[in-house]
Amino acid sequence: MTTHAKQPMVAEQGCAALGSIALRYPSNCTAIVGAGGVEAIVKAMQIHADTAGVQKQACLALRNLVARNPEHCEIILEAGAESLIRKAYGKIEYCDDLAKAALRDLGCDVELKELWTGTGQGNVHR
Repeated sequence: MTTHAKQPMVAEQGCAALGSIALRYPSNCTAIVGAGGVEAIVKAMQIHADTAGVQKQACLALRNLVARNPEHCEIILEAGAESLIRKAYGKIEYCDDLAKAALRDLGCDVELKELWTGTGQGNVHR
Protein backbone atom coordinates (compact mmCIF):
# COMPACT_ATOMS: atom_id res chain seq x y z
CA MET A 1 0.00 0.00 0.00
CA THR A 2 2.80 2.42 0.74
CA THR A 3 4.88 1.57 -2.33
CA HIS A 4 1.94 2.11 -4.69
CA ALA A 5 0.01 4.63 -2.59
CA LYS A 6 -1.23 6.60 -5.61
CA GLN A 7 -2.94 3.60 -7.18
CA PRO A 8 -6.60 3.61 -6.06
CA MET A 9 -7.13 -0.12 -6.69
CA VAL A 10 -4.09 -1.00 -4.56
CA ALA A 11 -5.37 1.28 -1.80
CA GLU A 12 -8.87 -0.20 -1.96
CA GLN A 13 -7.72 -3.81 -1.99
CA GLY A 14 -5.10 -3.13 0.67
CA CYS A 15 -7.71 -1.64 3.00
CA ALA A 16 -10.04 -4.55 2.22
CA ALA A 17 -7.30 -7.05 3.06
CA LEU A 18 -6.46 -5.31 6.34
CA GLY A 19 -10.14 -5.14 7.26
CA SER A 20 -10.59 -8.81 6.50
CA ILE A 21 -7.50 -9.86 8.44
CA ALA A 22 -8.62 -7.73 11.40
CA LEU A 23 -12.17 -9.10 11.53
CA ARG A 24 -12.72 -10.97 14.81
CA TYR A 25 -9.00 -11.51 15.44
CA PRO A 26 -7.77 -9.18 18.19
CA SER A 27 -4.18 -10.41 17.85
CA ASN A 28 -4.22 -9.59 14.12
CA CYS A 29 -5.52 -6.11 14.94
CA THR A 30 -2.63 -5.54 17.34
CA ALA A 31 -0.15 -6.71 14.69
CA ILE A 32 -1.70 -4.45 12.02
CA VAL A 33 -1.59 -1.41 14.30
CA GLY A 34 1.98 -2.20 15.33
CA ALA A 35 3.11 -2.57 11.72
CA GLY A 36 1.80 0.85 10.64
CA GLY A 37 -1.52 -0.30 9.20
CA VAL A 38 -3.43 2.63 10.66
CA GLU A 39 -1.10 5.10 8.99
CA ALA A 40 -1.41 3.26 5.66
CA ILE A 41 -5.22 3.33 5.86
CA VAL A 42 -5.32 7.01 6.81
CA LYS A 43 -2.89 7.87 3.99
CA ALA A 44 -5.08 5.97 1.52
CA MET A 45 -8.12 7.94 2.70
CA GLN A 46 -6.23 11.22 2.25
CA ILE A 47 -4.86 10.46 -1.20
CA HIS A 48 -8.08 8.92 -2.54
CA ALA A 49 -10.66 11.16 -0.86
CA ASP A 50 -13.03 10.92 -3.84
CA THR A 51 -12.69 7.19 -4.49
CA ALA A 52 -15.71 5.40 -3.07
CA GLY A 53 -14.13 1.95 -2.85
CA VAL A 54 -11.14 3.22 -0.90
CA GLN A 55 -13.26 5.21 1.53
CA LYS A 56 -15.66 2.31 2.15
CA GLN A 57 -12.94 -0.27 2.69
CA ALA A 58 -10.95 2.12 4.87
CA CYS A 59 -13.96 2.80 7.13
CA LEU A 60 -14.58 -0.93 7.41
CA ALA A 61 -10.92 -1.66 8.19
CA LEU A 62 -10.75 1.03 10.87
CA ARG A 63 -13.94 -0.26 12.44
CA ASN A 64 -12.65 -3.82 12.48
CA LEU A 65 -9.41 -2.68 14.12
CA VAL A 66 -11.31 -1.34 17.14
CA ALA A 67 -14.37 -3.60 17.33
CA ARG A 68 -12.64 -6.02 19.70
CA ASN A 69 -9.66 -3.81 20.54
CA PRO A 70 -11.01 -0.53 21.94
CA GLU A 71 -7.50 0.31 23.13
CA HIS A 72 -6.68 1.12 19.48
CA CYS A 73 -9.23 3.95 19.33
CA GLU A 74 -6.80 6.59 20.57
CA ILE A 75 -4.11 5.57 18.08
CA ILE A 76 -6.57 5.75 15.19
CA LEU A 77 -8.04 9.07 16.30
CA GLU A 78 -4.57 10.58 16.78
CA ALA A 79 -3.76 9.57 13.20
CA GLY A 80 -6.57 11.86 12.02
CA ALA A 81 -9.08 9.23 11.03
CA GLU A 82 -12.16 10.93 12.50
CA SER A 83 -12.08 13.94 10.17
CA LEU A 84 -11.47 11.70 7.16
CA ILE A 85 -14.36 9.42 8.07
CA ARG A 86 -16.61 12.43 8.54
CA LYS A 87 -15.61 13.73 5.08
CA ALA A 88 -16.50 10.36 3.55
CA TYR A 89 -19.84 10.35 5.35
CA GLY A 90 -22.42 12.02 3.17
CA LYS A 91 -19.93 12.64 0.34
CA ILE A 92 -19.28 9.09 -0.81
CA GLU A 93 -22.24 7.10 -2.13
CA TYR A 94 -23.18 4.09 0.00
CA CYS A 95 -20.54 4.93 2.63
CA ASP A 96 -22.85 6.41 5.26
CA ASP A 97 -23.52 3.21 7.21
CA LEU A 98 -19.87 2.16 7.22
CA ALA A 99 -18.75 5.64 8.26
CA LYS A 100 -21.31 5.81 11.06
CA ALA A 101 -20.31 2.38 12.33
CA ALA A 102 -16.63 3.35 12.31
CA LEU A 103 -17.34 6.60 14.17
CA ARG A 104 -19.54 4.79 16.69
CA ASP A 105 -16.94 2.11 17.39
CA LEU A 106 -14.22 4.75 17.69
CA GLY A 107 -16.28 6.45 20.41
CA CYS A 108 -17.03 9.56 18.36
CA ASP A 109 -20.29 11.47 18.42
CA VAL A 110 -22.61 10.24 15.69
CA GLU A 111 -26.34 10.55 15.17
CA LEU A 112 -27.92 7.13 14.86
CA LYS A 113 -31.51 6.73 13.66
CA GLU A 114 -33.72 3.89 14.71
CA LEU A 115 -35.18 2.79 11.40
CA TRP A 116 -37.57 0.19 12.78
CA THR A 117 -38.99 -0.12 16.28
CA GLY A 118 -40.79 -3.42 15.87
CA THR A 119 -44.24 -1.92 16.28
CA GLY A 120 -47.20 -2.51 14.03
CA GLN A 121 -46.87 -6.27 13.61
CA GLY A 122 -50.11 -6.93 15.51
CA ASN A 123 -52.17 -4.99 13.00
CA VAL A 124 -51.64 -7.30 10.05
CA HIS A 125 -54.93 -8.12 8.32
CA ARG A 126 -55.43 -11.38 6.45
